[in-house]
Amino acid sequence: MTLILIILSASFSNRVIYGTWNIFSYPNRMYFDEYRYDIGIVVTLLDYEKPQYEVSRNIDKLTGKRIYSKEKNFIGNGKVVYLHLDGDRYLAFASGGGG
Repeated sequence: MTLILIILSASFSNRVIYGTWNIFSYPNRMYFDEYRYDIGIVVTLLDYEKPQYEVSRNIDKLTGKRIYSKEKNFIGNGKVVYLHLDGDRYLAFASGGGG
């Protein structure tokens, strides 16, 4: 019974934070402070294009998600964060509004 409660609470938390029930799937959205970042496209970035700053929170790391940004100030409208998939591939998430 305890195991079922743990699985349900992890799944519910993942749904609230990432917009999907499956804790192992790619998120549909992310929140940093009050800003919502929605799923975009898969991009392949060359070495000089790769994001330099890891902005993963503890919950992200716990679920195996590594999130990066190209700029230190990544929170706000018109900003982009990247979920590392593998190798040079990233899933881009953008917040609404203009830069």
